[in-house]
Amino acid sequence: MHTPIPVEYQDLVTNPIVASLATSMADGTPQVTPVWFSYAHGLFYVNAAVGRLKDINIRRTSYVALCIIDPANAYRYVAVRGPVIDISDADVGRTHINELSFRYFGRPVYRSDDPNEVRARYTIRPDHISTMG
Repeated sequence: MHTPIPVEYQDLVTNPIVASLATSMADGTPQVTPVWFSYAHGLFYVNAAVGRLKDINIRRTSYVALCIIDPANAYRYVAVRGPVIDISDADVGRTHINELSFRYFGRPVYRSDDPNEVRARYTIRPDHISTMG
């Protein structure tokens, strides 16, 4: 069972806002990265290139945090903590990054500098949600 997003904060998960994703480094210190995300059926989805720091950190320690801040009011946000419960294969990862490209920029195909880049989609189950503002 997932924790629902309160109705008055739904706009923060349905609008294309860049979120901050926190993962854990090998030494336990936090690493935070801006990310595109999607939200459906109570789950959050983020995407990364396989082999990059986010990917390595998530595969080692699957518990993450995501913070989505209202661009019009920095003190209004949704903060999520939970485990990554699924890491997709390359086909799902590529489809997802294309969906995110369309969501954020209206481009149906994500453009990468590396044509051999392999993408993964990470499914986050929000075990804890806090809101402010």
